[in-house]
Amino acid sequence: MWLRLLSIVFLILCGAFCGIYYSEKLKRRVSICNEAEKLMRSCAVMIRTSGADIFHIIKALKGEELCFLRFFYTLPEEFSTDCDIRKLWCDAIGNDQNMPGEEKDVLREFGSILGTSDTEGQLVAITSQLLRMEELREQRRLEYMQKGKLYRSLGVMAGVSVGIILI
Repeated sequence: MWLRLLSIVFLILCGAFCGIYYSEKLKRRVSICNEAEKLMRSCAVMIRTSGADIFHIIKALKGEELCFLRFFYTLPEEFSTDCDIRKLWCDAIGNDQNMPGEEKDVLREFGSILGTSDTEGQLVAITSQLLRMEELREQRRLEYMQKGKLYRSLGVMAGVSVGIILI
């Protein structure tokens, strides 16, 4: 009897934790968008105030507190003739398994903008990418608000349902 009761409680907890996991996965997507916006704003400020090049920007970003955007830690901080920074940027983003596809696309385009034109041209292009990321963040936030609670509730309900079946 106790073993059956323990297994029911265990199944309920498994269902609840599964729902929480998927809910947190949605929340992580919102956080990725927030950090990507912070990254873009920081780059725009560096370009606007000092006309920073991409290597200076990478060096400065490594000092920022960005928990979800770790791809730029693999990028070089110093210029080298055999280094194609845009290819390295795209490869680093592609290798990040935790980042969703749409966010990867926006950040890839953002990386291709850096250092390609004069200051004003870069700032206009960054503003465009920033608007895309803000729209994506809002979409992710709404998705989390709608589906996050659903996932948590369904997880608990699935665990309870399996528990009732075992009784």
